[in-house]
Amino acid sequence: MSARARRLAEPWRFALSPQVQAVLLIAVVAWVVIIWLWLAPSAGSVQTSRSMWWCMPGMSPVAANGGSASVGLTGWIPIWLAMTVAMTLPGELPAAQYVATNTFRRNRTSAVAIFVAVYVLLWLSCGLPATLLLAALRGLPGAVAVAAILLAAAFWELTPLKRRALNRCHRGEALPPTGAGRLAGVARFGWRNASGCIASCSPAMLAAFVVPVAQPLAMAGFTVVMTYERLTRRPRTARRRIAASCLAIAAVFVLVAL
Repeated sequence: MSARARRLAEPWRFALSPQVQAVLLIAVVAWVVIIWLWLAPSAGSVQTSRSMWWCMPGMSPVAANGGSASVGLTGWIPIWLAMTVAMTLPGELPAAQYVATNTFRRNRTSAVAIFVAVYVLLWLSCGLPATLLLAALRGLPGAVAVAAILLAAAFWELTPLKRRALNRCHRGEALPPTGAGRLAGVARFGWRNASGCIASCSPAMLAAFVVPVAQPLAMAGFTVVMTYERLTRRPRTARRRIAASCLAIAAVFVLVAL
């Protein structure tokens, strides 16, 4: 790992700027919203339809919204947005700090905002394909769907493509200090990080969605795993450990499904 990559992967070596602290606060707020939705009372039919998606295997927004396909196709947007912000932004704090550190003080707020916006929007663009894929898995029992995705995730962790995707998350970017190139450089850096993280972390996001019960707890676990893999200085060892863990958890879900 290069010296620049090590700096990106060691957020504790410097204090977070106010702009990056705001990013962290946004992630915390997203977690509060997710937990509130999970714990919201479901005595009424309307409340049930709004909160039951947390407990439905295969993320079934169509069913959760009374079977309306049009509502289901739009209902994934706030759900996926909350998951993206809560699960992926913690691992991007070093990259956001990299943007703030390499930007003039007067431009830091706009630079960090552009980086986060590009990052989140690219993740958001993957929400609809993920929703359609998970909708296709709704016919499977929840434990079987989770086991299948975890097996795929374990295999993916050990592939060269996964290694390249993770390396892409650690590449720096020359950020021009002024002019139009400043905005383009930050946007390009956000796109590079998001594309690498999407390729690297998508299986974990999908698995968090299809867990039959206690999805916020599963999301928290996957967030820890994704952040650990993103920030560790030994990514090869981390990938092997994560692959072994995915296999072990998949085996548990297979036994549950039997």
